[in-house]
Amino acid sequence: MRYRRLGRTGLNVSELSFGAARGAAQDPAQFIQTVHAVIGAGINFIDTAESYDDGLSETVLGQALVGHDEILVETKYRPYDSHATDAHYTGSPQRLVASAEESLRRLRRDRLDILLGHGIRSLATLDRFMNDGCYDAMVKLRDQGKVRFIGISELSEGDGTHQVLQRAVPTGAFDVVMLTINFLLQTAVESVLPLCHQHDVGTVVMMPLNQASKESGLVSTTAALECVRRHVAEGNLPSRPPYTQAELLDFLRPHSVPEAGLRYVLGHDVGTCCVGVRTAARLQENLRAVDPPYLGPAQMSRLRELFSGISRQVR
Repeated sequence: MRYRRLGRTGLNVSELSFGAARGAAQDPAQFIQTVHAVIGAGINFIDTAESYDDGLSETVLGQALVGHDEILVETKYRPYDSHATDAHYTGSPQRLVASAEESLRRLRRDRLDILLGHGIRSLATLDRFMNDGCYDAMVKLRDQGKVRFIGISELSEGDGTHQVLQRAVPTGAFDVVMLTINFLLQTAVESVLPLCHQHDVGTVVMMPLNQASKESGLVSTTAALECVRRHVAEGNLPSRPPYTQAELLDFLRPHSVPEAGLRYVLGHDVGTCCVGVRTAARLQENLRAVDPPYLGPAQMSRLRELFSGISRQVR
């Protein structure tokens, strides 16, 4: 495993990190086994949230991490009533502090390594978060030593051009941001990453495989082509070759589509690429991506040529 500096936090984080959003509720024993395999592979950064599986992600993760205090944990407080793009903003400093305290309890930790405002999806709600006491509550938790570093994550399905992060990063308010980058949503590469480098903000990349469903995601050639078809249907890509051809992604060989997806992200100057896995076998497949130079220049250039014009994410 290779490690990178996470911006001004100074933390050295594994290039691949573990997204713990799914699996804890369905099969806790398997989830714990996967966490232990992740740690054994040298991954030292795990992302979770109070809203994942109604807190079970944090609870089971806390069980799995007993005796592994060296593992860095990032969790999140969602100031909305759901994950939907049109969710109502419900943030308050009291709820934020209560959420952080509950996360500490479930994770069995004395402090959180990183606490994010979760899925900030519009400039209007970013302004509310910054001015209604929520941001000040995060700072207070940091000052109290209950949180080491603070940040926000975006909701790229509702903000595909990253307007929230483009406003937030230059303020200097946040140590870390969690953002979407994959080869079907490349917009952050030019709009957000340069700002993060300029202000030394740590970058945690999510959704490197797009919305990684079996039907439409960068998890297989068939699913990736279905995702492209949906982009064509919605007018995000032209309805003509090569986008309509089954051979569209053949240039990524010898890498599989998911491996190429991870290699695409790691080919950029980011902190860590966060990806979920359900099994140790899938973990081993992902680990093949940690192999510079990741993707060749011709492959990276072709991905930019084909897909850099997409400015919204589809499932």
